[in-house]
Amino acid sequence: MVALEHRYYGCHNSSACPYDEGNLDLTYLSSRQAVEDVATFHKHVTEKYLKGQTRKWISFGGSYPGMLASFVRIKHPELIHASIASSAPVQAKVDMNEYNDIAAEAYALKSVGGSEECRDLIAKGHAQVGELLKTLKGREQIAKVFDFQDNKLETHDEQLNFAGYGVAYFPSQGNDPACETPACNIERICKIMTDSSSNDDAMNRLAKVRSEQGSTFSLEEEKEDDSDLYWPYQTCTEFGFYQTCEEGSKCFFVQGLDLLQDQIGFCKTNWNIDLDMIAENVKKSNQHYGGVDPNASRIYYPNGNVDPWSGLSVLKSPSQSLPVLMVEGASHHAWTHPTLPTDQRTVIEARQLIREKIVQWLNE
Repeated sequence: MVALEHRYYGCHNSSACPYDEGNLDLTYLSSRQAVEDVATFHKHVTEKYLKGQTRKWISFGGSYPGMLASFVRIKHPELIHASIASSAPVQAKVDMNEYNDIAAEAYALKSVGGSEECRDLIAKGHAQVGELLKTLKGREQIAKVFDFQDNKLETHDEQLNFAGYGVAYFPSQGNDPACETPACNIERICKIMTDSSSNDDAMNRLAKVRSEQGSTFSLEEEKEDDSDLYWPYQTCTEFGFYQTCEEGSKCFFVQGLDLLQDQIGFCKTNWNIDLDMIAENVKKSNQHYGGVDPNASRIYYPNGNVDPWSGLSVLKSPSQSLPVLMVEGASHHAWTHPTLPTDQRTVIEARQLIREKIVQWLNE
């Protein structure tokens, strides 16, 4: 088994990064370049380590690497025999409303301790917050309920950071059913939200979730570090994936705060890429790779139904040679994580199904 680092992301030491990060040319930062780098790597390994002998190669990856695992099979079927594309959002899209819609639905799943009541109460509490944000008196009430001292909620950005991504941390992509800290997963959050002994309204229960978590979670789950512009650059030039919370969606945060224009400004600021250019780049990516209906075979698409990224993966098998797997109660490529005694039964079963599929394909 060999692991390949991605250009720009693989700086594990100075010799691996022969460039000045403050003066970095991003010309070669793309999935297309990464795919061709895999082809070059294949040639290198074959010549140096296999002495020219033929072997069947299987590409593995989860999330963006899962996308690449499928892309290299699509573009180089002569090199890659089969692919396991775990939790891979292969359909590029500018406005990814699916992310927060699925994140909300995860809180209704019984398999992870959720319920429809829990999901609805979280949505109701955020709706209360949204209404109160509109007036000075309402904002003062929010400050009292959430025990604010210096936090201001006057500007759009201040309201967005407080409530646009959730007034507390609501894991779905990173839900861990085995965690033990207060309000750390869906089940523990839902116990607070649906506590029948509590006379608190939905907003006050949200405040209790936030309080029990012990920190101020003012950024959405998995939000990028502003100092690392590599992946954000690829969202502008290839994939989009902007996770909005719009009016009328299923998003259970305060709707109407986190909109597309709030998410794409950095594309214009850093690289002069506007919305029309982003949309065109997304269109070209789907044309290049085929989106959810690629011209390919022997690619397996496992996803978890708690994972918000699953909305842009292959969920319906386009053909017998492009099978899918939905793992009940599983988060983002949970089956690729190191094995633990606390692993969900469905995750253990998923690993076995993937192994069986690989064996089948190796025998073809």
